[in-house]
Amino acid sequence: MRKAIPKIKEFPDDGRIWRVDWFGGVERNPQIPSEPKIQLIISPVVDGAIDYAASNSVNHEERSSISIGIGQLPLITIGSLWQNRHCLIESAGKTKVFENLVISPKTALLVKSDALVGGQPLVRKKYHQIGAGLAANCLAIEWQGDPYGIIIPTAEVIRFYYATSTDLAKAIFAGDFRHELGSIVNPTQCGYIKQENRCILKLRKEFADADAWTIGRILNSHEAFNGAVLVHDSMIKQAVQSKSRLYPEAAFPFVGETNLRVRMKAMRSPDEKRWRFIVFALEHCTGPFPFSAITCDRDNSNLRPEEGHDQPDELKAPAYPRKQQSGKDVTDGELQSNEDASKEIQSAVIDLPEGRFGALANMELEKPEKNICHYFNAGSARPLELPSDVLGTSDGNYSGGIVTQTSIEVKHERQEALPASFANFEAMVRHLDGLPGYQAKIRPRSDATMHIPLTKPHRAWQWSYLDSGTRQRRAVVIADITHDCCVYSLVEFQWREEESFKLAMVSLSGGARLSDEQLHLLLRMLAKKEGRWGSTKPLPWNAKLITFKHTWPSVDAYAQAILARVSTFSN
Repeated sequence: MRKAIPKIKEFPDDGRIWRVDWFGGVERNPQIPSEPKIQLIISPVVDGAIDYAASNSVNHEERSSISIGIGQLPLITIGSLWQNRHCLIESAGKTKVFENLVISPKTALLVKSDALVGGQPLVRKKYHQIGAGLAANCLAIEWQGDPYGIIIPTAEVIRFYYATSTDLAKAIFAGDFRHELGSIVNPTQCGYIKQENRCILKLRKEFADADAWTIGRILNSHEAFNGAVLVHDSMIKQAVQSKSRLYPEAAFPFVGETNLRVRMKAMRSPDEKRWRFIVFALEHCTGPFPFSAITCDRDNSNLRPEEGHDQPDELKAPAYPRKQQSGKDVTDGELQSNEDASKEIQSAVIDLPEGRFGALANMELEKPEKNICHYFNAGSARPLELPSDVLGTSDGNYSGGIVTQTSIEVKHERQEALPASFANFEAMVRHLDGLPGYQAKIRPRSDATMHIPLTKPHRAWQWSYLDSGTRQRRAVVIADITHDCCVYSLVEFQWREEESFKLAMVSLSGGARLSDEQLHLLLRMLAKKEGRWGSTKPLPWNAKLITFKHTWPSVDAYAQAILARVSTFSN
């Protein structure tokens, strides 16, 4: 099952599944000078592979590399799986949370992927082969006394913390925060109000409001600014040595403690005495931001003052016009990196809603109040022609091309509290967690498991919406119960007032924990059957399923019913 993002032309179109093994270097793009490329190391998955992260799950003899425009970096993670150029929902690696992880110059060291540690390469070949990615840089983070306990490719650090959109990716790799800050913000109208711990930004029109969080962090944090400019500075040092492929350095945008959720692969240290963790993808970080409030304005803003306090429209200048919607779905297009985009046709935006930064959980992007508005809404501007299905993330030109200029934007999505309808579920989980021999925890909500997946275009009425009129998604809550080294996942979702559905308990053979990606697939199957768990059988991966009617008179009775079925599963 594929993600709702466009195809990427550079991936193979041969019917096989390909895994992204590692990031390589950055290189010039002779066809599009405005957008350099980044190399990806990829390998085909062998037939019958179950654990996509395992070394034997891919054919190492057919490992190859492709290069894509740097503006597409927000779409790529190590371990992502691609088939016929489409990104699949499933991915390689397991989820792990490193709690109270300390980030500082002493605990985060820059090392090469092929650095020798204990007489063996940092990334040991018997666990994970990365081919041409051996020259790439990594950050080694101290964990449980091991200075190389956590290994993160610097390209992943850049993707997660700095290159959160196409526009920011190009600005970071071009060094604009040091050399062309005025192309990102109006520096004279940016600042910081200490009494309110508030960041003030005036964005240029090319940057989306969603970019404000990252831009504000970079401009108001010494660590974040140094980390942002290090990317370009480090490549310039390598370029003067006439190297054709450059390997950027990176640093964290903060110091202090964080709870870091990642998708990773474990490997043994050279002495075989401890586990180390290769991070494929960063997913959530609770590290601090340098502000607790943010106000963001932009060039030619047409925000209006209160009614009756504005000047007449005939005294205003036109704000930047909106472009007419074409009716085409950008996810049906294909991104490519060898033909420049056109500025003469309507552009497109790929939204990636995520909640990756814990510090932003209770923050809203505020707009300034205006005493007077100097611009009026220019309305829709008809493009010279409808965009094609050929997409590109370059800056674009006016040469009459047919490539739709495309921008990827990772939008901060605030995590909502669990709906009140889940109160009994939460109480039951707390009750179970207090019983001897059992651990029960609500699983952290991720993009894959937060809601019932949509099965139709988002504007269509469908069961996945709790309210199709307002497009309110059905929320999901999942709890993991651990007993005798086996994990059982309870899945509950929101109902409409007149509905009645069953609680589900799912487990894998052998007791392994279901990943968020696996649960997403089950939720999608459930959505297609409009909430009827019994109609989803048989489940993939030989997973076991037991359902419960909501007939318990008390939380204790609720918990006892779960315990009885856990014993059924384990026998």
